[in-house]
Amino acid sequence: MENRFGFKDLITSLLLVALLVSVWLAMAQYNHHFTVLKSIEEKLDAQRAALQELSATLQRGLTMAAPANPNSTATTPATTTNNNTSTSTNNAHATTTPNGAQSTGPFTGTASIDASDPFGRVRAPRLRDDFAFGDWFVDSFAQVVGKLTPLIATDAYQSAIEGYVLEPLITRDPDTLEWKPWIASAWQVSEDGLTISFDLRKDVKFSDNTPLTSADVLYTYNLTMNPEINAPRLRPYYENIESVETPDPHRVVFRLKRPYFMSLSITGGMTIMPKHFYEKISAVEFNESTGLLMGSGPYKLAVDPHRWQPGSGRIELIRNEHYWGPRPSFDRLVWREITDEKASEVSFRNSDIDVYVVRPEQYAKFKDDKDLLAKANLHEYESPTFGYRYVGWNQRLNDKPTPFADQRVRMAMTLLTNRQEMADQLMSGLATVATGPFHHLSPQSDPNIKPWPFDTARAKALLQEAGYMDRDGDGILEGPDGKPFRFKLIYPAGSVNYQQMATYLKDAYARAGIVLDADPTEWNTMIQRINDRNFEAITLGWGGVVESDPKQIFHSEMIAEGGDNYVSYNNPQIDALIDKARMTVDEEARKELWRQVHRILHEDQPYTFLFNSRAVVFIDKRVQNVLITRTGMNDRTEMFVPLKLQRWNR
Repeated sequence: MENRFGFKDLITSLLLVALLVSVWLAMAQYNHHFTVLKSIEEKLDAQRAALQELSATLQRGLTMAAPANPNSTATTPATTTNNNTSTSTNNAHATTTPNGAQSTGPFTGTASIDASDPFGRVRAPRLRDDFAFGDWFVDSFAQVVGKLTPLIATDAYQSAIEGYVLEPLITRDPDTLEWKPWIASAWQVSEDGLTISFDLRKDVKFSDNTPLTSADVLYTYNLTMNPEINAPRLRPYYENIESVETPDPHRVVFRLKRPYFMSLSITGGMTIMPKHFYEKISAVEFNESTGLLMGSGPYKLAVDPHRWQPGSGRIELIRNEHYWGPRPSFDRLVWREITDEKASEVSFRNSDIDVYVVRPEQYAKFKDDKDLLAKANLHEYESPTFGYRYVGWNQRLNDKPTPFADQRVRMAMTLLTNRQEMADQLMSGLATVATGPFHHLSPQSDPNIKPWPFDTARAKALLQEAGYMDRDGDGILEGPDGKPFRFKLIYPAGSVNYQQMATYLKDAYARAGIVLDADPTEWNTMIQRINDRNFEAITLGWGGVVESDPKQIFHSEMIAEGGDNYVSYNNPQIDALIDKARMTVDEEARKELWRQVHRILHEDQPYTFLFNSRAVVFIDKRVQNVLITRTGMNDRTEMFVPLKLQRWNR
């Protein structure tokens, strides 16, 4: 058979060669484009880094060369009452125990804080050569946050988020404890303490670029006092305000009914809500909402506040591009909701979060953990703002008195609780046995009061005196009504430490013939049960302030639905002392009244006051300028991550 290569075969071959050449050229061109694009991308990365460094340099230059904010130079006039007299969150008696707490990263220039500048603490780290904007700060919550709408807060987690979105008129310097201007540039307090005036800055804007004025301050007050809004726990703080006047857009005047030791902190500490945003929302919609959070702070919700819903597993705030103050270093603040404590530890070890709070039972092992210490700095400190742990004895359930309505029974429960052993074993020594609601570092605390001892014999005698004895020989006490002394203790589900406490208490009470049924409860369900007074006993913790107002928790007026006296404690003597102390401006006289309150609560034991804790926190070493202040750890707007260590935005 003859094999011929014809004209058609030639044409086909040429076309095939042409096609191969075209493919080769295309590949070569693609490789060239890829090389060029890669080069461009590398240059852009370099330029991005250079711009960040330039921005930091410019900021350092502005900080060193520019005068302080002209709106920040005004100070409280001589007619103002003593700052330490009017504090709600700080006091000159505050102390901290750093115990290894440290600032991280080298300083190369002057890092002193300009006390005349309200943002002096934010600007100070920008003098560092390694300062850079950008990245995220990622934290975690041990519970799911159910609401972000202001005023109807239910937990400290929501308050932590609100603190970066809403702002007060004035604030406390965490080191000096002096008041400093914020939204207000100056303030005046009359000699009789009945008039407090604030001059507002003219450059403050909300996150939607709407100016903040005195109308927003008045609106915030009126909304808080609106009985249709579910904020009963807040209204007692403002009950002493007679009126709020707005003579011009940048001046607010509070008229008070009578002198009150917290007047300046209550009025100046009010976080301002935008009238134009919230006035469109009915009271019913407001109460039922979940995420209506908007303010003038350095951050805002990453989503439309109308669309935020709980349950996504994380909460994100992004930088407020219209913020009136210095740009915050972090572009985003993130809180991951990690309800399992082991999962939280793993997340920190895997660098998925930047902060890890060490539980007491972990402390002995983790404080010497080489892997953790290689990646994170350990901070240990104490502050009167940390509050206390307690077991609360509900005295009324379903409108009937419980066994805990008897003071002898409550005292017996405390005497059966070996709190020192709990502090040593369950809290790893990171706690001091509490004697009442006032932190031992607070001036309200009576230093002469000693904790009730562990005394089983005395406890049993008190129980027998109250009519509780083992009538049938089964080892369980029966009350005067013949029913076994048995109750449920609710506490946060998923917490190893609270579970350990419940187990410890169960064993301790069982030795005296009392049956404790542990009832771990999901957080939002627990809040509902507290509001409904639907529990027998509860163990939780209260946050603290250096000089607190105990009316919220122990005054009989707060027993009503929505108040925080959810154990139904009623003592007319305590009511009278609290009412008198709240109206006493003289610091020494007021201090003695608080100590009388302390002594009575120590005798009455509406709570078994367990202990005051110290904090132990690991923070990833990439986070710089972590400082310990007299009120705890410094604000995240003062921290930063150097460019080479940034993780989340690259």
